[in-house]
Amino acid sequence: MQMLKSQSKIDWYAAGFKLLNIAGPIAGVSVILFTAVVSYIETRPQKLPLHYKLIHNNQTFYLEAANKTQELEIGLKWRNNLESDRGMLFNLGREYNNVPFWMHQVKMPLDIIYLQNNLVTTIVRNAPPCMKNPCPIYYGVAATQVLELKAGASNIQVGQKLTIEPILKKLY
Repeated sequence: MQMLKSQSKIDWYAAGFKLLNIAGPIAGVSVILFTAVVSYIETRPQKLPLHYKLIHNNQTFYLEAANKTQELEIGLKWRNNLESDRGMLFNLGREYNNVPFWMHQVKMPLDIIYLQNNLVTTIVRNAPPCMKNPCPIYYGVAATQVLELKAGASNIQVGQKLTIEPILKKLY
């Protein structure tokens, strides 16, 4: 009778060890996959709807609009290219002086155009990509909006008043 009791007794140590042998690798793979997914999401370029168009010297540029804090922070980061008739309009929400912009994690050269109520106050032409810190910071005199276009895509000049119109039907 004594022998039957010991044979039916569970060896909790061995069972726990077997469970760890199964759960450990699953947990490890899960952590690796989670890290990869989060890294991908954090470095995925944003693609915003085309809300505005800029017509300048018989050229039309279709503009994505960055309005929210996260959209303003990401901007054109991690994009591999930008079509010559596309750009991004950063709506700052109010007027700022000495407006800083940088090209950290931007993969293509851009023209950075600072606007104060659609009047061009400052232009940084052909700002080079910068994938590693430290990156140069470019300042605009005053701005309510900042426009980024593919480098050399326009011949916009300081002092010009630009016409930026909403697109009635949003394009993607």
